[in-house]
Amino acid sequence: MNKKILLEKYHLILGIIGVSFIIIFTLQNSETVIVNLFFWKMEMSRIILILVVLLIGFLLGYIFHGARKKQGD
Repeated sequence: MNKKILLEKYHLILGIIGVSFIIIFTLQNSETVIVNLFFWKMEMSRIILILVVLLIGFLLGYIFHGARKKQGD
């Protein structure tokens, strides 16, 4: 088998495992929490809070990874 195909399968399996852990983690944390940020006070489900923070983290990682790639050119 080609090394590239094995690497792609490895990444796919790791991605599926990672997404599974994220789904299990968020479903087990469904309580309502109060979020305070400066003068704002919001009440939301912990699932939504976790998913929003994960999304922000992924976006920042994508942005900074792209900026790092451009510097290496």
